[in-house]
Amino acid sequence: MRIAIDMDEVIADTAAVKQRILADMGIEISREVARGREFKDMVPEATATEMARVMHTGLPFANAPVVDGAVDGLRALQDRHEVFIATAAMEYPASCSHKIAWMERHFPFIDRLNLVFCGDKSILNADVLIDDHTRHFDGFMGQGVCFTAHHNLDEDPAYRLDRWSDAEAMMVRIEEARV
Repeated sequence: MRIAIDMDEVIADTAAVKQRILADMGIEISREVARGREFKDMVPEATATEMARVMHTGLPFANAPVVDGAVDGLRALQDRHEVFIATAAMEYPASCSHKIAWMERHFPFIDRLNLVFCGDKSILNADVLIDDHTRHFDGFMGQGVCFTAHHNLDEDPAYRLDRWSDAEAMMVRIEEARV
């Protein structure tokens, strides 16, 4: 199968990045408290604006931690499938060069030509899209798989992936459902 995988909060822990930005402003918000919500919706407007300004520099994407298990999970998927990284980088255009460098540092086994920078993910031609935002499944012709993140815990998607160690089993389930 051809699998497209989002970056932010799927393989790159940008929630931790946003928590760090907020902590630098003196605001601590745990993921548990943020359940079902975006960090930007939990702070005063001026704070949200400053966090957006910092994110739009692109620099925070350079040092995002890797989501637990993502390296092994993607390596396992790549053994049996065609894997692409599809990030809606146009939301933060200055992040593109940082995201490329981050991928080369943490996922050197993913070919640079398999990195897709887009806005609207409905253009993707893949069997599966693994993303933390279910809105990206709108118009996508393949099967969407919601990767669990603090902001989507109250959603009930048809397919949910909680951890990368379960990814290959999820792909088998999807393949079996297609037959």
